[in-house]
Amino acid sequence: MDSRRQGAISVTSLYVLDACVFLKWLLPDEPYKEKADKLKQDIMSEEAKMCAPSFMVQEVTNALWKAIKLRRITQEEAKEALKNSGDLQINFYEVNWGEASDELSIASKIDLAVYDAAYLFLSEKMNAKLITSDDKMYQKAKGHFRVLHLKDYV
Repeated sequence: MDSRRQGAISVTSLYVLDACVFLKWLLPDEPYKEKADKLKQDIMSEEAKMCAPSFMVQEVTNALWKAIKLRRITQEEAKEALKNSGDLQINFYEVNWGEASDELSIASKIDLAVYDAAYLFLSEKMNAKLITSDDKMYQKAKGHFRVLHLKDYV
C-alpha cells in the first residue's frame, strides 16, 4: 500500500533537469537510459520534481532536429515526442537581465557555455541539484555546484 495514503510524510526531491537527460527519454540507444527511465518514473509518481530554464524546449527541439538529420529518428517521431513531452510536469523559468549577468559570471568562473551555466544558476536559485549526463559540464561544475551525474541517480 502507498505510504502516502496512510498519512506518512512524503519527501519530494527537486532537481534542475538538463536537456541531455530529457533527450534520453526521446532518442533511441542513449547511454544511461535505465537511469533516465528511473528518473522519469520518479517524476510521474511525484517523488521527484523538475525545473529547467525555459530555453530547454528549444535546446531539446534542436537536438531532435540534429537526430533527424543523422537519421536516428524520423521527423514524425520527433514531432510526436515533442507533443508528448508536455505530459511531464517540468516547471520552466524565464531569466531576467540581472540573472543573465549571474549566468555569465558562472560561465566565466568554470569555463562553460552560458547555456550550461544557466542550468547551474537555476540550481542555485532553486536550492536544487542539477542532474546532467553531460560529462564535461559535470566535471567542471562538481567542485563548485550541487550537481549529480545521471549515472549516479538512484
